[in-house]
Amino acid sequence: MTVQENTTLKVAYAGKVAADLAENTAEQDRIRAEIETLQTQLATLENDHALLESVSAALGDTTGAVPAPRRATKKTAAVAKKPAAKKPAAKKPADAVAPKKAGAKKEATKKATTVAAKKTAATTGGAKEANTGADKGPALTELIHAHLSSQSEPRTAREIAKALADANPGRNVNDNLVRTTTERLVARSRVDRVKQGSTVYYTAKADAAPAASGLADKATVAAS
Repeated sequence: MTVQENTTLKVAYAGKVAADLAENTAEQDRIRAEIETLQTQLATLENDHALLESVSAALGDTTGAVPAPRRATKKTAAVAKKPAAKKPAAKKPADAVAPKKAGAKKEATKKATTVAAKKTAATTGGAKEANTGADKGPALTELIHAHLSSQSEPRTAREIAKALADANPGRNVNDNLVRTTTERLVARSRVDRVKQGSTVYYTAKADAAPAASGLADKATVAAS
């Protein structure tokens, strides 16, 4: 093998290693972004779980709080029929207190159930509103691609997220979500990815720009 062939081989290997390193780094960044997103979702689920447990505990405490009514025995009915059964009249205050206690327990149980139902309704309603807000408008992938298509320079995930958040105040847009979604566009060959040092920049591919021109115009008008 000549010196020139050896040099050419080294250059080829060096290029292959550099490409593999770039791909490995991109994959690490993508996985980290997904982990952060999953951790955020897990924290939300844990909070919901704790709230539901407290509601379940409040509902569970009401079972058995009100004692079942006792049936009158034959002996009690026979005593009640006797004319001389006026002496037990002294027990009326105690008998009157029992219904009051039962009524107080029922009232407390009713209030606890009402509060728990309101908390559950508030939690469910908030989740529905969040989902409804997220479902409105174009998909996030299309918004990102349209925004990048309207830019003359590469943009970072943070810059994309800020622009989309300003243009779409009703949507839940954050850096991690935008980074993960943009990496999907890279995987679909709709967006190019360039890393300079520790910063990653994204640009829309020229061949995909005409397909997203309509959305790009909308994103530009909304941002302005």
